[in-house]
Amino acid sequence: MHLIRKSLLIISFLFSFTAVFAQNDTESLIQNLQTANFNNLLSYWDQEVEVNILDQVNQKALSAADANQQVRNFFNKNNVLGFEKTAERKLGNTVYVTGKLIAGQNKYSLTLLLQNSKKGLVIVSVRIS
Repeated sequence: MHLIRKSLLIISFLFSFTAVFAQNDTESLIQNLQTANFNNLLSYWDQEVEVNILDQVNQKALSAADANQQVRNFFNKNNVLGFEKTAERKLGNTVYVTGKLIAGQNKYSLTLLLQNSKKGLVIVSVRIS
């Protein structure tokens, strides 16, 4: 009985540790979005990323550098000043992050789909509307 209790304690500790680790990864990513630090954001992109940006033709399977550049261009073109996270949900090895990009009087919706990989959480899809 004592061994089962120890095993359950260890398993619950491991689950809580991985949840905190994933949350720290997303908080770092969000901080890079808030400060428009695209040099640091580059490491969060998957090798191929689906990018859908307002008023642009849907683009699929962009490289990490191209996806980063597309989002940077949107920030520059629309004078995006920051990012406010509105929700974050974890389903298995997938994390959804939604929020608002603040650009003066305008606000744009941002949705990120993240997945766990060997290098941690990576962005596999970004949508700005």
